[in-house]
Parts: sequence; structure tokens; C-alpha cells
Amino acid sequence: MPGVNTGCGSGHTAGPAGRGGSGWCGAEFLGQAGNVADRRQADQQTEPGLGQGAYRQADWRADWHAEQPVALLVHRWGLAARHALAGWVLPAWPLLLASTMLAVAPHVHAAPRQAGAAAPAVRDVARSDGLHALPVTGVQADALPRVADVAPALFLPADSGVGLAAFWSGPELMVVVDHALPALFHLPAQGGLFDRRASVALNGATLLRLYLPEHPAIVVERQKAGWLLCVAGKGAPGRCGPPHDLPVAQMQPEPARMLFAQSQPGRVITLPDPVTGGRLFVATTRQAEQPPPPRAGVGYAVRPSVLGLVVAADSAQLLMTATPAGPVLEALAAEPVPVGLPAPLPSASVQQGEDWLWLGLRDAPAPQLLQAWRKARDSLGTAGEDPATRLAGQPEAAVMSVWSARIAAAQAAFAAGYPQQAWALLRDLPLPAGQAATAGGVAHAGWPGPGVQALRACAALLSADMAGAAPLATADWAFEPDMVVWRGAYFMASGADSQPTSVLLARGYARLEQYPAPVRAALLLRVSQYLAEFGGPDERAALGTLPDDAPYNLARIMLQLRNGQAETARVALENLTASGNDRVADHARALLVAFLRAHDQISPDMAVEAYAQLLAAQAAEGGASSTAAASATSAVQEDADLLPPLRLAYAQALAQAGQPERAAGVLDGLVPSATLPHDRLVEAWRSVLSGLIFGPPQSPHAAPVRAGTQGGKRNAVAQVPATGVSGPARGQMLALARARMGQVPDDPFKAKLLAGLGRQFMAQGRPGLAVAALQQADVLAIDPLMRADIEELLAQSALEDNQRPLALRALERSALADLPADLAARRRYDEARLAAASGDREGAQALLAEDESDTGLSVRGALYEQDQQWAQAVQVVGRLASRTLPEQGVLSTAQRDLVIRLASDAAAAGDGPTARSLQAWVGARALGAERQALFTALVRQAQKPPVVSLGVVRVPPTFDKSVKDTK
Repeated sequence: MPGVNTGCGSGHTAGPAGRGGSGWCGAEFLGQAGNVADRRQADQQTEPGLGQGAYRQADWRADWHAEQPVALLVHRWGLAARHALAGWVLPAWPLLLASTMLAVAPHVHAAPRQAGAAAPAVRDVARSDGLHALPVTGVQADALPRVADVAPALFLPADSGVGLAAFWSGPELMVVVDHALPALFHLPAQGGLFDRRASVALNGATLLRLYLPEHPAIVVERQKAGWLLCVAGKGAPGRCGPPHDLPVAQMQPEPARMLFAQSQPGRVITLPDPVTGGRLFVATTRQAEQPPPPRAGVGYAVRPSVLGLVVAADSAQLLMTATPAGPVLEALAAEPVPVGLPAPLPSASVQQGEDWLWLGLRDAPAPQLLQAWRKARDSLGTAGEDPATRLAGQPEAAVMSVWSARIAAAQAAFAAGYPQQAWALLRDLPLPAGQAATAGGVAHAGWPGPGVQALRACAALLSADMAGAAPLATADWAFEPDMVVWRGAYFMASGADSQPTSVLLARGYARLEQYPAPVRAALLLRVSQYLAEFGGPDERAALGTLPDDAPYNLARIMLQLRNGQAETARVALENLTASGNDRVADHARALLVAFLRAHDQISPDMAVEAYAQLLAAQAAEGGASSTAAASATSAVQEDADLLPPLRLAYAQALAQAGQPERAAGVLDGLVPSATLPHDRLVEAWRSVLSGLIFGPPQSPHAAPVRAGTQGGKRNAVAQVPATGVSGPARGQMLALARARMGQVPDDPFKAKLLAGLGRQFMAQGRPGLAVAALQQADVLAIDPLMRADIEELLAQSALEDNQRPLALRALERSALADLPADLAARRRYDEARLAAASGDREGAQALLAEDESDTGLSVRGALYEQDQQWAQAVQVVGRLASRTLPEQGVLSTAQRDLVIRLASDAAAAGDGPTARSLQAWVGARALGAERQALFTALVRQAQKPPVVSLGVVRVPPTFDKSVKDTK
């Protein structure tokens, strides 16, 4: 390697010591070999995938130049002398310094190295300080290792709880990480196969798009500090190779569901599927395993993957849930598509069902059930004491006897309508086998069984302990048909989406009606209200005829509203506002305001005022939900909290009234709950984010404001921002929208929001933020034309942010057949700008040679300005100004900027006639104080000879005329 010394005797001519021969070589490496060896070892540890002995050349060179021995300076003096003879000109002071140090530098001589002989180790030589020089082996290689000799690899730092999935999508490998890891946005480039990549932030996850069009054989390895992606080698020792004993994710058909068994399952990430327009369920894994084979089912298909599980769901009925055994795919609808094995029928006799057996339900009057509970409680004796102290050190038989008594008493308490007492008895129950047992006993294989676990979870649910009730969502026994109403009740209390929740509740509603009165009273009213408010037509039909009791008045009115009986419901609501129950009256007033707003009988401002009064009344009541009595109330009982849905309606009214910032403040802090399903909260956030990004809808009666004269003369259209705000206020709205974007799921609607956000950031001259937003939008869009439009905007922002590889990749992805004319033209402008940025000025001009549109002329002029060809720039920008600047009327901000631009080009070209003509055309029209002073100076400068440059004018960052200047 010329110019780099990689070994003694290589890269230099032979000569005496100190002048390029072997004499200086040993001295240099005595001081450097240890550093180089340490650096090599560190690089091998921090750069996975590099071969043995490889290290970064840049770091080695930095080491080689640091702390060089004096003999090396002498060697360079000799080189300098020879180079001077060859005609090189070098500064004199380094030569003087070298000659001065030569007088005091000790000379170290070493035997010349024989060609092809192994370099002997340096002998152990005693030093004056009593220490010994360590033996150092001479350099064995005359060149750095080639990149081709190193297996391509990419290391993703992550802890053991981070799962991964990877699958191919066209020419890209999509790597889904189920955690938000900022470190993945700052991975170092290694100049290899994995450098063409992009990192995209998702909701609670991170997506890596690796451009690998040749689809190499990728191997994913789990390491202690993270995940390693590498290309499989062909049997070479030390190379990346596919393991031979990986576990396999198995597909296990279950009744009405499909279980994908994994040894260490991760999370389930839902993404839009650009191929089918449906959804992709991506299930990650926390250890390397073989994915299941591809399989097609009704409404879904298991796709090939490199790691993890990828299921394309074409049916909206399908739902995938992460469970401890692995993800479960099921269909939730009135008429579900078949998934897994045939669904079992519920028990023919309700009282013989598993729910009655497990929960200890009895068909008896409430007083009799209460008496049974008191008897069981009294018979507990010492078994009712704290298990942590009562069972400490007891034999296994005594432990089992105590827990059997507590379980029987808990069943009696649950059936009598005292779920809190049942939960207190079972809270410390030992966990199932395979999990750590709690204090108070030991766990056997198969004990506690599904019946005891179901009783414990249902008691926790009615006691508002959602952590204890969590098995109702994922346990195997929770999928049994007799337990469907309890699973639906857990979904309702946790604020899950209303569609699957209402399906589950409707399936079990008939069983719920036959429960003993104490248990039925805890659930029936709240379930009825939920189905009436959120259920579909099939789910509402399951309610049948509601009881005539007063507590069911609101449920009946909501049924009338949703079944088209608007006038009947309105009259009933007006009557209910006079109820003696303040809570019921406030709920009726809120429903009445929503009814009037939905039927356009009141304005959004009036709705805002009405909701504000209702919220003030709720605050004046002192927050009943925070009292001790309310804290003991279950999340699924009739005393439902009115505050969350009331705040939601208030925020929606604010958004409709053109106050999205206030609406976002109202929604902040709201979480899904029994009265506020997740999908309703998402719907409100979508309207608020749309208002923040796009602004309120324009009034249909508002006409554009024009300035100037008529009669065939050109007029200027005043540039009015669509949002009605400008400057810092607009920037704050966009920043708020960007910060709250995680409140909506990753779906095609979010792609529209992100595309609009990126466009607005480009208009504000913030291309870095635009790139991040548009990268997310590109992943979430499913319409091909919309995705091509987003990718073109991404190319614009990437070029503006000096990310040419990203711009090139975006342009490649946006190259579709039969693009609209405006989108094809924008792509051509981007290609020209990319060619200019890459140094191909002639190619950039050739792409736009025949383009005489306003945008084409602007881009061509900017290219000439960047190349400092001022005369050509004057011609092109002058043609643009002749068709853009009106003869009369007020000039817009963009038109004023064009005046300054043409004047700057004319001044740089020394084109006085053009500057005077422009001055006459502008006349006395206002340009603004700063622009006017600059314009006058430029006209004066144009009368002088041309200058070399007045600066470089950048290419306009965006060509979308729908984005107006906010100034």
C-alpha cells in the first residue's frame, strides 16, 4: 500500500537506520505494536461481523501517527530530503526540528527482515527502571484485510426483553423491533451490505428498512447484548451460518382460534399491508427460532418470514392477541369466519356450564346465598388468617387444606354478591405451575386448576383490580364459550375497542340474564348500557326487551337514538334532564347536547359552552369517583364515571369549533376505561390532529381575496394561510401535532396525517422534521398513488436535508407507471436537483431543457444560480417573473421574493437594463422595509461590471403550490 507503512521493510526502500531502512522499524513498533494490538481487539469486540484480526483502517492510521518515536521523525527527514530532490516543496521548520531532535535521539538498530521469513519476537530486555519490555510479535501482514473478506453484519443493541421479527417486502428486509429504541437511529455505517437502511419510529416499536434487492440468506442470532443480522456463509470457519438446532414456532389449531406456539413470545405489532390493503399482524420473538411455514386460511394468510410471525389479515373480524404461550388469532363477529378447529357450543343447560361450576353459582334466592356465605366465613377459623404467616413452615397437606377452605368460602362470597371478600381470600393464591409461587403455599403441576384461576380473576374484575383480572384476556380457559361474558366484561373494563368487546358481551348476554340476582346486579345494567351505546345492529338485537326499571332509562333512550327513533329519544332525554338523580340528569343533558349537535340544531360554539357548564357542575360535586365509597365500586357496575365521556365530547366540540389546541389539552390525560373505549378516544384524537395540521374547514361562502384590476390584466391572489394562523403560533400547532401523533394507531389514516405534517414542515423550511414524518407516512400508506406522492415529498425533504442516498431511494420507489402529470413533473425536478447535487450540472439542465412551467423555470434558474451562470439565470428567472409578477396590485410574499431573486441575478451578471426594467415594473408598490432597501442596493449594483458571485441561491425546497407562505 503506497504511503502507508504496514510492516517492517514494506513500503520503503532499503537504507541505513533512520532513513527508511530496517533500523527505524523496530523502534517504531516497540512503541506502537501494543497500541495497535489493543485497538484491533477492541474493534473486533465492538464491530460484530468483522473477521479475526480486522480493524478499522482510519483508527489504525490515527494510532500510527500518534506519539511517534524520534527515530521515525528522522526517517521522515530522510524522506523529506528525497522528496525535495524530486521537486516537492516542504516547510523548513519541520526539517529543522527533526535535525535538532536527531542529536539527542537514541538509535535503535535491528537486523534486516528476510523476505518470506517469520518475524521473530522482540527479546525481553531489562530496562534502567527495573522493568522489562514485553515480548511483542512483529507485524505478520503487509496489507489491511479487504472488506470482501469480512462477513457483512449488522448489530442491533437491545436487552433480553426486546423481541424481533423480520420479513421480506419487495427488495427490502423489514425488521420490526417491538420497543422504541433511539439507538437504532444512530447505528454506525460500516461501508457494507447493510448500510442502505432507514429507521422508522412506530407506536412503541421501531422499524428498520434494509434495502437488499438480491435477497441474501439472512441469519438472525440472539446475543447477550442484542441481535445480530448477518449473511450466511458457505461453510467457512468463523463465518455467519444458520444454526442447526433452532426451536420451531408451531401452529396449533384450537377451538375457534389458532395458537402460534413460541418459546419466548414477544409483542404483536399491527401494520398496514401495502399488498392487500388489509392489516399485517407481526408477532415478535425474544429468541432466535424458525418461523412457521406459510399457510392460507379464510380471511388470513401466514406469510414467509425470516424471524417471528407475519399474518396478513384480509378480514376485519380477525384479531391477534399476545398470550404467554404465543400469539392467538381469532375472529370476533356475529358470524365469524372459521379459524382453527370448529367452535364448541355453549352448555345446553346454563346451570350446568363451566362458569357456574367454577364460580360456585347457585340458583337460589339472595338471602339464602347470603346465609351460605356467612356460614362459610365463620367456618374458616384460622384458615382465614393471613396466609403469609398462617402457612409459614406448615406441611404440604396442611397448606392444601387451608387453601381448599378459602376457595370454598370465596365461591360462597362471590355467589352472594361480595366479590371483594372473595378477592381478599384468593389474592395470595399460589400461581400456576411454571410461575413463581406467592407467599402462602406451594404450587403443584395442574394446581390451581382453571376453575380456581377463573374464580380468582372474576373476583378481581368485580373488585376493580385489573392486574388480577388480566388472565381473562389470555388464559386458555378464558376462551371457553361459557366464559365469554367474563372475557367481554374484562375487555369493557380495560377500555378495549368497542367492536370486539360488544361481540363478546352480546354472545354471553343470555347467560348473564340467568345468573343469580347478586351477580347479575353487578353486571347486567352496565353491559346493557354498553351494548346500547357502542354495539352494532346484531349486538343491540341481543338485548331484546329491557326491564322497565328506572336505571335502564338511559339504555332505552340510547337504543332509540341508534335505531332511528330520533324524536322519541329527544323527548325522553328532555324529560330525563329533570330527574331527581343528579348523575342521571347530567348524563341525559350530555346526551341531549350531543343529539342537538349531531342534528345541526346548535353550533359547535354552543356545544362547547354547554359541555363546559356540565364539566363545571361535575367539578362542583367534588368528584364522587374519588370518594371512599366510589373507590370500592367496580369498574363494571352501574355507577359509571361520567367525566371521561364528557371530556371526550367537550374536546370534539372544541375541535369542530376551530380550537384544536384547547381540544388537545382536554384529551391529554384521558385513558381508555369502561365508559371510554379505545377506538372512541382514537377517533377524537384524529379529529384534533387533523385540525392542528390542516386547520378547520374553510367556509363555503368565503371567496378568495384578490387585488389588482380587471379587464384582462393580471391580478395577484392574496396568499391566505388555510389555517388562519401564521408565524410562531403555526409552529406551535405543528409541534403539538408531532408530539401527540402517537395517540393514533399506525394505519392509513395516520399516513395522511403524517404526510400533511411533513408537507407543512417543508413549507416552514424544516426538512429534518419533514423527513422523519414522511418516512413514517411512507410505511403506513397503502394506496400506490398516495405512496408515490409521499415518496416524492420525501425525496424533496431529503435533498433539502442533504440526505442524497435517502432521496435516491425514495425516487426509485416512486417510479410508477402512468403517474399523473403533476407528480411526474415533480419527480423530474427532484431528479434534476439530485443530479446537480451529485455534480452533474449538464444532466440536470438536460432534464429540464423543455420545461417552461413556472416550477420548471424556477428550478432551472436555481441550478444556474448554484453554478454561478448569472446571465443564463437572468434569462430563465426573467421569463418566470414576466408571467408571474402582476402589472398592478399588491405583491404577495412569494412575488416579492421573486423580485429580489431576479434583482440579485441581474446584479451578479451586471445586467443593468434588466434591473432598470424590473424597477420600473415594480414601481411604487411596497416590498417591505428590508426588501426595499435590498432591492435598491441591488439595482445600483447592477449598473457596475459583473461580479464573480453574490452567494448561492438554493433550489426551492418544495414545488407544491397548495402550501402557501404564512408571512
